[in-house]
Amino acid sequence: MPQQPAVLRYGAGGLPVYRAGMAPPQLATRRQLRADGLSTAGLAPAAWLHYSAHHGICPLYERAAARPVRPLTPRQREALAAGRALVGTAPCYHCRVRRGVVNDQSRALCDECGPIVRAAERIRAAAEAEAHERMLVDDRAAATAWAREVLADPATVILDTETTGLYGSYAVSVAVVTTTGAVLLDTLLNPQVPIPAEATAIHGITDAAAAAAPTFGAILPQLTEAVHGRRVVVYNEAFDVGVLTRELKRHFGAADAERAEQLAAAWLGSARWECAMERYACWYGDWSNYRGDYTWQPLRGDHDALGDCRAVLRRLWAMAGEDAGVLAGHRWPGPKAMGADRPDPVRWPATASDRHGISQSPGTP
Repeated sequence: MPQQPAVLRYGAGGLPVYRAGMAPPQLATRRQLRADGLSTAGLAPAAWLHYSAHHGICPLYERAAARPVRPLTPRQREALAAGRALVGTAPCYHCRVRRGVVNDQSRALCDECGPIVRAAERIRAAAEAEAHERMLVDDRAAATAWAREVLADPATVILDTETTGLYGSYAVSVAVVTTTGAVLLDTLLNPQVPIPAEATAIHGITDAAAAAAPTFGAILPQLTEAVHGRRVVVYNEAFDVGVLTRELKRHFGAADAERAEQLAAAWLGSARWECAMERYACWYGDWSNYRGDYTWQPLRGDHDALGDCRAVLRRLWAMAGEDAGVLAGHRWPGPKAMGADRPDPVRWPATASDRHGISQSPGTP
């Protein structure tokens, strides 16, 4: 194989560009000269060296023209040592006068300010922790007061739906109960759309079961009677109200979508909707520093509209406390006796009309 020529090409100023390792010995790079104690000060490049396959080149100088590097003076050595001593330090962010070692937050504290700042940070952290604990206690107390108020309010009802899915879904069942457990409404619904298999796997309602059920429009008068003018408590209000809004728009919107939206808003505005999930999260107290809010807790119901209403009722009794029944004027047992402290669903007795039709008579838990 023939040997490649030493000169690859000619570059700036017409100077030759040598291949790596093939430059004449009288030429050297700046680093090579520095290693030999020589300086390139005042020298112009005599050639170029192609040292990298990615077109990297550096200048080459005549060794004979390079002068010895002058030794550092004592003052220069002192300045260099002082500069090296500053590596890893920065002006103190507290006093802005002295310097300190840079910490993990890219900030520096001098030796004098460090103890002062760290003591202040400990005091501030303790105050923040105390304020946070006080917030948890206050929020739990507020949630307890809310639950007691809800249970004592005779206008309170609890609503739940089962749906065809999580997004853009329609109702396949709806239930409404009072705080005493009386069933105002409990019925399967025909969603008029196919029920996905993954939804059926959760609540067990199939297309065949829903086919013989009434539509939302057919039970709307009974639903209106159950919630109109009342305080309606829902576990995840945003979801269920969204489902109801979708059903109402479909019911009212056969001819005029804008009019349907107005009618749906008016219907929903006839009741006061409140979210038990958000209140229970405050009572439960599982704070998320990442989100800066309480973590929502699953209902742990049996994915049945009536069963989930009763699960919400158990949550309300648990939040309200053992003596809530006396305060509310109810003669009910406390939440433990009702199974509020158990994660598994408690099945309450129900009549056949309760389970698959509209029950006009109150049920007894």
